[in-house]
Amino acid sequence: MVFKKRFFKILLIMLAIYLFSLTPIYFMFRSYIIMFPYSLLQEKKSILCEKNIDFNIPGGNSTLKRDWYPFMMYFNSDKGFSKYTDQDLSLTILYNFGHFKALEGCSSYYDPNSPYFGSFYGGYVIYNNENPDNMYGFNEDGSINIKELTQIPKYDQLKLVLSSLGCPSNSRIFESKVDNIETNISYLGLNQWMKIDSTIKTNTPIHKYKEHQRGYLQYGEPISKYYTKEEFPIRTLKGRIYAKYIDEYKMTFVLYILAPNNDTIDLCDKEILSKSSIIKK
Repeated sequence: MVFKKRFFKILLIMLAIYLFSLTPIYFMFRSYIIMFPYSLLQEKKSILCEKNIDFNIPGGNSTLKRDWYPFMMYFNSDKGFSKYTDQDLSLTILYNFGHFKALEGCSSYYDPNSPYFGSFYGGYVIYNNENPDNMYGFNEDGSINIKELTQIPKYDQLKLVLSSLGCPSNSRIFESKVDNIETNISYLGLNQWMKIDSTIKTNTPIHKYKEHQRGYLQYGEPISKYYTKEEFPIRTLKGRIYAKYIDEYKMTFVLYILAPNNDTIDLCDKEILSKSSIIKK
């Protein structure tokens, strides 16, 4: 009798889990449950942890409104970025994207009507393993090396983001045009940051679901109502980065925002990015 009761309890639990997996909200919780521990593991393996540096960027929960994903995520791409640049570099990426729309089962990252369509914000940390004094993203005189700085978001978008969604490599595009550069500005309580605003032409995430892609674990699955028979359509977005080489740590720090318009960028900058910090533990 006891065995039968336990059996039916297990059966009911399994049935409840199965039915829950058929609801849109399942994809939101799946994303949280997978990404939180995975991100913690990536953080522990990062160059930041190795050098005892805390690069803190607030997550979406910091604004107490439905805008961004609740917490920041970490990803290390040392080997991939080193191969891409033909240099021995460590690259740690901190990133966040548009909040989940629970009733649709996907992030607003997919929604062309959202201010967070195709959007990310976060940070990059670059360390030169062969020559730590080599200021990645900057020339020897301290001026900006636009080509090197652009390599980071380009690599991120083409090799990491779009590939995780199944976008064919021959269809991926990332073209950046600098709109404005400000030098020697104060940011995060530190002087001599470089601020660059750009216009970016790149693929957006709208596409038809064909088979499971690893990116779906983060963003949820694409919604058919947003698909208009154009796979990963190219759009013009706006971008902003703050870059600084901190000699004390021998690292280049970059904070970035990618969004459909400058209003979203300015708001994210004001409410989230500007409240970041870089400190030695």
